Amino acid sequence: MNRLFLTCLAVTLTGCGLSHYTGAETPKQSAKNFDVLEIRDFTSALDDPTAKDIASRFADKLHAEILEDRTLNPKQTIFKEIVRSTDRSDKVLVLEGTVISLDKGSRAKRYWLGFGPGAAICVIQSTFTDKTTGEVLDQVNFDGKHMAGGPLGGKPEEVMGWLARAYISYFRDYFAQAEGSSHSSQ
Repeated sequence: MNRLFLTCLAVTLTGCGLSHYTGAETPKQSAKNFDVLEIRDFTSALDDPTAKDIASRFADKLHAEILEDRTLNPKQTIFKEIVRSTDRSDKVLVLEGTVISLDKGSRAKRYWLGFGPGAAICVIQSTFTDKTTGEVLDQVNFDGKHMAGGPLGGKPEEVMGWLARAYISYFRDYFAQAEGSSHSSQ
C-alpha cells in the first residue's frame, strides 16, 4: 500500500506529459554533412503573452536539454557541437522555430481530474536549414502536452520540457537513422 501511495505521489509531483512530432520526412541530407546544430531564437505567431514567453525562453531550454541528453547518452550524440549562435557557416544545420498554437488548458481540471483533462498544449513549427546553401532540409511540428494534476502541475510553460523531448526524439529517429547508428526514442 505504501509503495502504491509513493508511486502516485511521485507521478503527481514530477508531472506527466506527452510529446511528439508530425510532418517529418527523412531529411534531404545526412547528419554526416553537419558538425554543428545552431539553435536560433524562437518566435511566436500568436499575440498571447504566454506564447511569446515560451518562444523567448524555449531556444535556451532546448539547448540545455540537448546538452544534458548528450551527457547522459554519449553514444547517441548526433552533432559535434550544439550552439545558440555561430559565425561559422560550413557544416552548420540551423534550427528555427515558431510557436503556432498554445492551449493553456484548465488548471482547475488538471488539479481536480488530473492526467488529461485540461492539459496545456503547445505546438512549435520548426525549420531545419543548411546554413551554407539556405536549403530547407525538413519542416516539422513539435507538440508538447503537460497533463499533471495536483498543486505543482498546471503552468503552460511546463510543456517546454516535453517539447524538448520531442526534438531529441526527432534527432534520434531521423538524423541518427541517416548516420546508421543505433538509437532508441524517448
